[in-house]
Amino acid sequence: MKPKMKYYLLINLMILITNCKNEMNTIPYDNQLKKIKFDDIIFHDIALTEIPEPFYKDYSHHKSATARNYKSYDTMEFKNIILEKLSDYLRTKVLKLLIITPKNQESSYDAFAYLSEKKIVGIRLENTSNFRLWMNIIFEKQYKKLEEYKNDGQFEQQPELNPNPQFMLVLGKGQFSQKWVNSGMLIDERPYENTGSYLHKNAPQQYNETKIAKEKKNYIKKYIDTTGYGTIDEVRLKELFNEFIKIKQLKPTPPVSNTPFYKEFETLAGFSFPKELQVLLNTYNGIENIGFLSARQIFDEWKNWKEIYDSVDWMLIDLTGNNHPDGRKTIGIYTTPYWIPFMSMGDGNFIAIDYAPGSKGKSGQIIAFGADENKIRWIAENMEDFLQKLIKGTDVLRNGF
Repeated sequence: MKPKMKYYLLINLMILITNCKNEMNTIPYDNQLKKIKFDDIIFHDIALTEIPEPFYKDYSHHKSATARNYKSYDTMEFKNIILEKLSDYLRTKVLKLLIITPKNQESSYDAFAYLSEKKIVGIRLENTSNFRLWMNIIFEKQYKKLEEYKNDGQFEQQPELNPNPQFMLVLGKGQFSQKWVNSGMLIDERPYENTGSYLHKNAPQQYNETKIAKEKKNYIKKYIDTTGYGTIDEVRLKELFNEFIKIKQLKPTPPVSNTPFYKEFETLAGFSFPKELQVLLNTYNGIENIGFLSARQIFDEWKNWKEIYDSVDWMLIDLTGNNHPDGRKTIGIYTTPYWIPFMSMGDGNFIAIDYAPGSKGKSGQIIAFGADENKIRWIAENMEDFLQKLIKGTDVLRNGF
């Protein structure tokens, strides 16, 4: 055999061995999962040797001296570290992780990782020093409660209870919870009994894309109104915009043909690109120093926000949990494909045309939304109203505060 051929065979063999070492025995998330028993699962030993020692949250930025001196372990950052390191090790995103404390101090931690491709992998996390320190901190209250039960004679009074239970830590997006395992109490987890059914029942919401999409659709459909605010006076709209440009001494980018963007937008959105924006974009193609976006920028920003709305990582409760309506003119949601951002306020905040108004709002109204907008602020009744307010010099962009 030629030396060059031997070399290629050796390289291919090394690649095959590497792939075999890194290949994990995963369990598909389907109805067959419910039949799996604990002893059927092949666990993979993993040592998280790069876990840092327990550290405190950083309150140095706080105005209060008392708050700056407050000591609290940053367990949320620990969660992020664990999920990130396991995702790197497994070469796929870990959506949810169940970690069960060992029966003795020397044993490994049984764990189940729910992967992004709808598969589950059994893991045994080695009982390394820093990882054990973090787990002891996290379960400190549970260990104290267990000790109280023992001192109070709770287990003698209720012999059906287990005096040596285990505990479970549940980590995921928006999840950080501690649970009792095999304690015999009413509020109890039993992952070692009917393990497959338990794993199926406790799968992350992201595994149910159809259900998540349906919840969003049912929520938003009662607000959708893409008719706009009526017949658009193109001449008047151009006059107002040109007056605004003149008063503010702006220098807009010359207009270009944007037909491809309009067509692609309509294909993705299912409704036409706003007519009032088309009128303005025939006059300019963005004004950088005041935040008016070009047609391409409008389309790109709209797609970015649509991706967030459509993502299985963003359930309806995530989208609506921290955002509030402006009276009943807007709806309280983080984002929706029925908002078309046309003006940037910086730092991920935008002025947009609203095609999903609240019960007291109108299609085509102007709103503010974005990363820092917990309240979806009503700005103006329509584009003409918006431009008129800008021309008058009122601080229209602060409406709602």
